[in-house]
Parts: sequence; structure tokens; C-alpha cells
Amino acid sequence: MNATTTEPRLTGIASINQAAAVSDVTRLAQYNMLNEIPGAIFGIITVVYIVGSLLALAH
Repeated sequence: MNATTTEPRLTGIASINQAAAVSDVTRLAQYNMLNEIPGAIFGIITVVYIVGSLLALAH
């Protein structure tokens, strides 16, 4: 649905139709961070398992 108005617009306000441009460096950083998340989760689970096993042996 399109609407048109005849009222004048404010000069300082423009419609924003452009998507924010993401640079290649930002895209690479996001990819690398997403690429490291599974390894970090696996490392945390491993540390929790080892600490839990040692605590279970201590009792």
C-alpha cells in the first residue's frame, strides 16, 4: 500500500532506505567468532566434566 502526502517535509529528515553497509573486516570478524563458539562450548563442558569427576572422587 503506497501513500503520498502533499505536506512539506522537514529538511533535516530524510527517509532511510539503505541497509547499513558491513565491511569485509567486520564480516570476517563475525565469521571467526561464530567459528570459535563450538570449540569454546566443548572446552567449557570438558572442564566442567573434569572438575565434577574430581569432586566425585574426593567424596
